[in-house]
Amino acid sequence: MSITKRSFMIICLIISCILITLNLVTYALFQYSITEQILTSYDTLVDANNSLCRLFTQELDQLTYMYTTDEELGSLLSMPVGNDRLEDLQTKSDLNSQMAYTLNSQSALSDKGFSSVLYVNPELPVSTLFRSDTTVRGVSRLFSAETVLSKDWYTHALDQVARHYIFADEKEGRLCFAKKLQNSHYSGPRLEDGVGVLLCSVPASRIPQIFSFHPLTENSGFALFSRDGALLYQSDALPDLSDAAEQFLDDTSHQKLNLNGSSYIYSSAELDWGLHLLFLTPYSDITEQLQAMMLPYLLCSFVFLMIGALSSLLLSRGITLPVVQLTRKIESIEDTRDVDLSAFSGSGPPEIRRLNSSFSDLIRRVNRLTEQIQQAAEQRRISELRALQAQMNPHFVLNAMNTVNYMALMREADDIAATVDSIANLMRYSITEPDQLVSIHTEVENIREYISIYTLRFRQQIHLEISADRPDTEIFIPKFTLQPLVENSIRHGITRQDAGITVFLRAWEEADRLCVRVTDTGRGADPDKLNAYLRYEDVDLNVSHGFGIRNVNERIRLHFGGDSGLTFSIDENGRLAATLTICRDKKSTPDQKI
Repeated sequence: MSITKRSFMIICLIISCILITLNLVTYALFQYSITEQILTSYDTLVDANNSLCRLFTQELDQLTYMYTTDEELGSLLSMPVGNDRLEDLQTKSDLNSQMAYTLNSQSALSDKGFSSVLYVNPELPVSTLFRSDTTVRGVSRLFSAETVLSKDWYTHALDQVARHYIFADEKEGRLCFAKKLQNSHYSGPRLEDGVGVLLCSVPASRIPQIFSFHPLTENSGFALFSRDGALLYQSDALPDLSDAAEQFLDDTSHQKLNLNGSSYIYSSAELDWGLHLLFLTPYSDITEQLQAMMLPYLLCSFVFLMIGALSSLLLSRGITLPVVQLTRKIESIEDTRDVDLSAFSGSGPPEIRRLNSSFSDLIRRVNRLTEQIQQAAEQRRISELRALQAQMNPHFVLNAMNTVNYMALMREADDIAATVDSIANLMRYSITEPDQLVSIHTEVENIREYISIYTLRFRQQIHLEISADRPDTEIFIPKFTLQPLVENSIRHGITRQDAGITVFLRAWEEADRLCVRVTDTGRGADPDKLNAYLRYEDVDLNVSHGFGIRNVNERIRLHFGGDSGLTFSIDENGRLAATLTICRDKKSTPDQKI
């Protein structure tokens, strides 16, 4: 990417970041302002509805009080029945008329569609006049309580001492208030359950008229809950809130509520009679208002971005033009030795002049380095020729040894022929790709050649025992890794007077590493001193040169890394053990080189 484009993009990015930041801040401020406005409106609605609820409950208490102190109602409930059918019919008609008269006297309630029904205590004689088979529902205002004895609301109403039991009749679509009714003018025997249960109700559709609620947004709404958290009413715009009461009943602060995957902001308040009023507004409505308010700002930001982009293009071209010209001069260079350095001494801004001067110095240094590299290449070519010539010597020796081997066989000197053959194999093994990984099987075969030469010379019995968790042809290690260890076991493990020695070679896998251990039946040594020697510490060991074990340790560590290396210890049989640890994070295959 050219410097002009890069400068242009950087300036555009800076302008874009500034505009995005400003829009985000504006969005956050608008969101905060709208949310606070909604919450303030909720607080106002809560205060207003507290007053309206108090007025409504007072009116309902007043109606209940009138039924309690109604002398005519008490007298009619005390009337005997069954003596004269006409008198019974008259009593039934008078009771309905008196119930209607008392309710109609409370015009504030009747105008809201309010209705009241008295479920007469079955212990009263007059209750027989209002049995279900003789009473028309929707016309009569009194019924025998025998028809509702099993209803939960009836039982709860009798259990209430001084409060109304409030519940929602979903079937009829009404909000109901049930209370045990006593009448001070009732002249019959005292009844624990009173003269009956007064059931007052109002259509659910009239509740928004009782409470003052004006939706703040399109999908705002409110809900009414009883003291025990039962849903009494909710706006049509809201999702089902039947199980949502426990989330806000104990907290009247403004909070965030999640319903059916949507977020709402709510405000709740406790009203008279233990009623709870909940106002809800979905965050999606707030977001829609924000989007409508942010649209002009986004359009202005886009215009500013276009102006900024054009300005940044002109500015970047003015800044980068000298740099582009210098770049074209550099691109035209094919061979630094043919460059005319006077072309980089032109005028221009101080920064460009400094770049020209620095580049001229760089060209001079490159030319010097090029000359040095050419000289080094010539020296390397001479060294390679000498190395190729040196390789002829081992091959000549091998050919000569093969001739000696043939002559020994012809003269039936089999021991000499075997020794020469083993020496030839050892030399061939050492000069053939010395940095190649080989299998343990190949390494052991080379060790056997060494053992055959040693036993022929010193006439001692040397045994090599091998064990592995998997075939030794599948385990690969660097060349001459095990041979120095086995050689040390033979040279330092026995003396010339000993009959022989057994060398044990064991390979196994554990976790993510391969372990190869070499032990013997010889005299052994101090493993701590050997380990210290591997760490290049001063120890009192009698060693000839120390090249073997140190070389093995360094090659393993360099090739396999990690915790790989050579360590000495005493095994469970009390023998000196040399253990090679090879971490397998770096895979070892026969194609790899050290």
